[in-house]
Amino acid sequence: MECTDDRLAIKITLRAEVYPTEDTRRVLQAMNTIIPFNEEVDDVDIEEEEGRKVIKVRKEGYEALMKLRTSFRNNRILDTARSLLMTKRGNLRALRFHKQAAYVGKVRLCDEDEMSPLGVISLIIDYEGDARTLADWLAPRTERGRPVGEATTHELLYGRRQSSEIND
Repeated sequence: MECTDDRLAIKITLRAEVYPTEDTRRVLQAMNTIIPFNEEVDDVDIEEEEGRKVIKVRKEGYEALMKLRTSFRNNRILDTARSLLMTKRGNLRALRFHKQAAYVGKVRLCDEDEMSPLGVISLIIDYEGDARTLADWLAPRTERGRPVGEATTHELLYGRRQSSEIND
């Protein structure tokens, strides 16, 4: 009997430019604050793009997002994270993080107008399912500081939510 796995794919790309005054190791360390990775195991590329050094880390699976999910809760920034993650049309957009804050172990989101002096670390999440399910799992809405309408990991992986559980 063959077992089929119909889980939805989650692909993560973390990207940061390395400025001439920066040490590549320090930028990698900052990126690791947001999405943990192992340079020897994971897909880590350091390449030139338009004359600039860029680091890209690619990972798959919801597990790569667990540290970030916990950080959003611990730092009480679920609503901010959600508003930056979702477009008004319900699509996902890249999250941007303050590179210098990440280097010292802090997760600080940047909006479109706010830039860290040495650029940002961008996180792009490619999810096969409904973007709202991912947002409800990673950064659910809150009421009085508590998550509401939170998607379970099973719902994230299999894309099966009850319509009554989905909130706009």
